[in-house]
Amino acid sequence: MNRGSSTVPGNFADRIRSGEILVGTVLSFPGTALTELASGPFDFVWIDLEHGALSVQEMQNMAIGAKATGCAALARLPRYDAECLTAVLDAGLDGVVAPHVETASEAAEFAKFLRYPPLGTRGFGPRRAGAYGRGADFWKSAHSTLACLVQIETAKGLAAVEDIAAVSGIDAIVVGCADLSLALGTPLDVTSAPMIAAIRGVQTAATRAGVASGIAASGDPDAIAQLVAEASTMVVYSADVRIYSRAIDSAARSIFAVLGSRSQRAIRKAQE
Repeated sequence: MNRGSSTVPGNFADRIRSGEILVGTVLSFPGTALTELASGPFDFVWIDLEHGALSVQEMQNMAIGAKATGCAALARLPRYDAECLTAVLDAGLDGVVAPHVETASEAAEFAKFLRYPPLGTRGFGPRRAGAYGRGADFWKSAHSTLACLVQIETAKGLAAVEDIAAVSGIDAIVVGCADLSLALGTPLDVTSAPMIAAIRGVQTAATRAGVASGIAASGDPDAIAQLVAEASTMVVYSADVRIYSRAIDSAARSIFAVLGSRSQRAIRKAQE
């Protein structure tokens, strides 16, 4: 994390474009305070509207919790053209993520959704993003301060990655390792030869286009670092559900181990 460094650009989109190494995680549990707790150590969080059972209101509250720690708040949409996109944009985020992008035309349409005319098609609403109407000139800089990220998660998207990377307005291309591994026939094996080749292809396309690339994956940090190599600058590491479940399981094992035979639950678990 380099939030306090004077050499780091002021907004998160600029930090992506600068080539800084940025690490975040995915959040799917609602709550301003819980988000504040989870966001503290990270550069950014993805508030998950794709797999998380979250409303737009809950997402906005979570963004406020993340921002309280100095952590950037991004929202991952259900799809690139989701009906909730306008409300998501007005919630005052640092960036928006489109999952499962498969063509350059989808990427281009998504990028335009995020920009006001004449650069795009975004509608104006004086909501949190525009300081509730107090930021009169907000629309003039929105194209440069709101990060636009797309995910490559399918074989079709992988085949079109060169064209997707070349789309104007894209700031980063992130490999969704779980879904892509399933699509390539190597379920959840991010170190398989097909996955490594796919990741290198995305990284090469991003480098040629002058945009950032990232890796979204769980598991062994050393293995993820090898995937990142010297090419990618964004790491979306794990998710709150995985982090919390591991911590809770570890805590439970520790206390049950100490209590031993005095714990009826430990006895039942041992008999299962």
